[in-house]
Amino acid sequence: MEKGDVFFRLVEDFLLGLFHLTRFLTYVLPAKTMYSIFDAIGAALYYARPRVRRDLVRKISDAMPEISDPRELERIARKAYSGMFVPMLDMLLFYRFGERFMREMIVEGMDNWERGDAEGNGLIILATHMGVVFQIPAIMARKGREYSWIVLHPDTSPVPRYMQKMADLGESLGCDPERPMFWAGPGIDVITQVREHLAKGKRVGVGADVIGKHPVMFFGRPAALADGLAHFAIDSGAPIVPVMLTRTDCTYVLRLTIDEPLSYELTGDRKKDVATIMDEVAKAAERQIRRAPEQWMSWFGLWRWWDKARELEGK
Repeated sequence: MEKGDVFFRLVEDFLLGLFHLTRFLTYVLPAKTMYSIFDAIGAALYYARPRVRRDLVRKISDAMPEISDPRELERIARKAYSGMFVPMLDMLLFYRFGERFMREMIVEGMDNWERGDAEGNGLIILATHMGVVFQIPAIMARKGREYSWIVLHPDTSPVPRYMQKMADLGESLGCDPERPMFWAGPGIDVITQVREHLAKGKRVGVGADVIGKHPVMFFGRPAALADGLAHFAIDSGAPIVPVMLTRTDCTYVLRLTIDEPLSYELTGDRKKDVATIMDEVAKAAERQIRRAPEQWMSWFGLWRWWDKARELEGK
């Protein structure tokens, strides 16, 4: 077994152990206490890696130069560490207290979802990896608005058993029973499957903040993002509706925010139309992140997307 394989196997064993321990503790400890524990885990990792900590703070400062308070930059960076683990807790707490979360939820912009649905061409739900993103399919299913999420196949991850465990948990919380999710990965024709799904007037959830080969301005610099959702929108005529779910200061109160469908004009020139849609996608994703930057899970990937864009533009 390679050295890297051993490392990731240890990481996976740790994550699986944390998963089972967390599931048990949600029956024993108050939810607020559990969030404090996960914040402490994130803070411990944050302070244990001084160089990575400094790089992360600089990255956030580069992306949002309007934040001049060093303490606020530190807070966002520290929260980014716990963001690697807290989705596990979010999902397990929703499993335990789903009805309470649904009852106390703040919902903003449901009419924007209805507007997109009313067009009858299917619906593309645009979300960034922030806040309580993995609960959005379950919440919308409980509201009678099921959709299927495009997810990287667990085998593409260095921790496949853990990712499969999380996917199974997500499916158990609620989803489109006809098609819970689309697996994406090498050898899987997810494009054809999604196109056929949208052609039936169905709904599909797509992550906006995923590395790809399309340079687009994102936090002040070109970043290489995946442009599949732009092609889906062109082929199907489905509107793109940005949706985000964030935590609030009250433990059991989540805020579901649904923005207006993205606005753009199609010309018939696919390359130009993809670029136009991706510009709007990047703006929508950035707006979501700026509302609660401490809840974005992908700060660690941002520089890689910037670097990838430079490589693509240099060819």
